[in-house]
Parts: sequence; C-alpha cells; structure tokens
Amino acid sequence: MSVYAIRYAERAARRRAALSGPPLVALSALEKRLAINPYGPPATSNRDNSWSAAFAGGFVTYVVSNRHVVINVVDLVAL
Repeated sequence: MSVYAIRYAERAARRRAALSGPPLVALSALEKRLAINPYGPPATSNRDNSWSAAFAGGFVTYVVSNRHVVINVVDLVAL
C-alpha cells in the first residue's frame, strides 16, 4: 500500500506553522494516520469530495487524489 504525501494550501500551511506544543504533536500524529489511510478513522466524509479529521486542538479539511497519492489540506482550524 502506498503512503500518501500531504500538501498544505497556503492558508492552511500558515496556520500549521503557527501551531506549537501539544496541538502540533497531535496534528503530526494525525498526519501519520491519514498518510496511511485518509478514509479511515478519524476521517469524516463531508458528502462532497472533501473529508475532515479532528486532532486535539483543531481539525483539517482535505481532498484526496488517489491518482497522485496526495492529500491536499485545504483548511486547518485551531480551536
């Protein structure tokens, strides 16, 4: 099974760069899980072509390209 690469859109990348401490650690753990299976827990389908997954401190919204084996994070919200 291929591991998905994760790319962040500009705004999501800025928000990721602003994270530190436990929220950043939680997001990193989420990224590892999603890279293996972007459709498995804790992923939730948004009933369009996007998915969401929560981590301790926020959530990401992303789309998956199976053709290129890439997860494109289009938004990251820190709570």
